Amino acid sequence: MTTNLLDPNNHAPPVAAADLWNDVDELPSLTHEPVGVILPNKRERAVPAPSHSGSIHAPPPGLRINVISAARQSTATAAVSAAPAVSINEYGGEIVRLEQAQTKGLFQATKAIPAQPLVAVPNTRDLQGEGHDWGRTSPNPLRWLILAGAGVGGVLVAALATQELLLTPKPRAQITCPELVETPPIAQIHGFELDGPCEENARALLATYAKTTSPDAVLPLIRDAPRLTSRLTQDWQPWQVPADWSPNRNATWRVSADGGKSHGCLSGRRPDYTPYQVFFVLEGETLRIDWEATEGLGDSTFAMLARGRGAGGVIRSYVTPENFYSLIFPETQYRSYKLLAADHEQVVWGYVKLGDPAAAALFKVFESAENDGIDATEQAVTLRLTTPPAAAQKNQWLIGEMLHIDWVSP
Repeated sequence: MTTNLLDPNNHAPPVAAADLWNDVDELPSLTHEPVGVILPNKRERAVPAPSHSGSIHAPPPGLRINVISAARQSTATAAVSAAPAVSINEYGGEIVRLEQAQTKGLFQATKAIPAQPLVAVPNTRDLQGEGHDWGRTSPNPLRWLILAGAGVGGVLVAALATQELLLTPKPRAQITCPELVETPPIAQIHGFELDGPCEENARALLATYAKTTSPDAVLPLIRDAPRLTSRLTQDWQPWQVPADWSPNRNATWRVSADGGKSHGCLSGRRPDYTPYQVFFVLEGETLRIDWEATEGLGDSTFAMLARGRGAGGVIRSYVTPENFYSLIFPETQYRSYKLLAADHEQVVWGYVKLGDPAAAALFKVFESAENDGIDATEQAVTLRLTTPPAAAQKNQWLIGEMLHIDWVSP
């Protein structure tokens, strides 16, 4: 077996000529002188090992290791002497590799690049480069801003014009009906208009009423003054407003004909932020204040009714249907209503017997809400109360008659 590997780490011990290596075939003859370590033939076991004293006969050829030709060895030796060696660690041993010897002297480029002369360009617009490939920035940004603003303004004008066209109601086609439909007559409100001199007169009358300081000055301003003189003198309270006070322009003015008499109502807030609601009626040709309706007065006060005193009589109340019943007023025989005072602070309970005209009249007031399945809102109603049974609670009263809707008397 031959090899051309040069392994400096191969530490094979020397083999004597008498070792037993004669069991292998002889190596073929070489065409050139072998160089390297030649192992002797394997000795036979019967032959004793020779002594080291005396001459050693040349052994026959054996196993050759690190056989390198003389020409290659001479060439490698010359290359090693001509070039520096670079030591590289590889698999734990050192391998010597040769580098190409560098030519002595300065570095010479394979191709000389001549220097380019600098040429001044008279106009920068003639330069070609990124500006040519990607576009140049505009030298007049203000012009583009003005054009963009004009474009946005045009879009806004077009949008507003389109909105106006969309909001403009389109004329509906006239549909001829073969049958004539009679419209119900509308109650005429004589002297009270939403946009007329009556509202301005009502504001001036309220300003005069609010700034009065004595009942005698109030009597010429109210309705039914002779009948209410004694009670107004006893129960009237001044508003105590500044001398230059007048109703705010935000005060609400409404007109109505509920209860059988046309009237107007002005509602707002006083300087101390307490709400007010003043009713106005025409007495002849003169505008007057309905003081009883304004104050929500009746024959009995709610303080008396809550304590079970008095005989009832005419009251002005905010009425709401309720489901509050008792053994004296069972739901099988009565219908229950909550009666609230004008100040929304005192409350009593009213009961009307099923089958009475008052029960049908009150049911009609809240019929639309009950049919729609929604909670009925309170309604201003004028009622007549009667004495309840002896076993009733103090704040429970019988409703004998529903006089009219709203608080202005016919």
